[in-house]
Amino acid sequence: MGKSCGVTVVGLAAILAGCAASPSSISESDFRGGLPSEAITADLDTHAKEPYLSLGPAAGWLDAGAKFAVALSGSSSCPAFPSSIQVLNSQHVKLEVATHDAQACTADMAPHTYVIKTPADVDSSREVTLDVGETRVLLPPLPR
Repeated sequence: MGKSCGVTVVGLAAILAGCAASPSSISESDFRGGLPSEAITADLDTHAKEPYLSLGPAAGWLDAGAKFAVALSGSSSCPAFPSSIQVLNSQHVKLEVATHDAQACTADMAPHTYVIKTPADVDSSREVTLDVGETRVLLPPLPR
């Protein structure tokens, strides 16, 4: 009995260690679907209007630049998510994107949107370049 209990504890520890190493989202909130209608985007492209028709990310300002939203497309059961943010300068931000690899995912494509607090050293009054993984998206300048 002691030997099997020890194996169970070791197995449980391995599972928990795997969970702890898993990346997590840096967003304040998230929801299924594309950018909200109030998001201020650089252009009114197809992705902003109909996110189901585009595979690339889209982004827009929220709350007068206090936050921004990023819509990512991928499996509806295993959506990609922003896992880290790096401010390269006041007009250039890099978001790393991750997924949870341990689960089986559906082979569909659906948008999922994440709301992220704008870092203090980002100047929303000027155009901001947002690198989302390997894709570049522009956020328009907001009036002061």
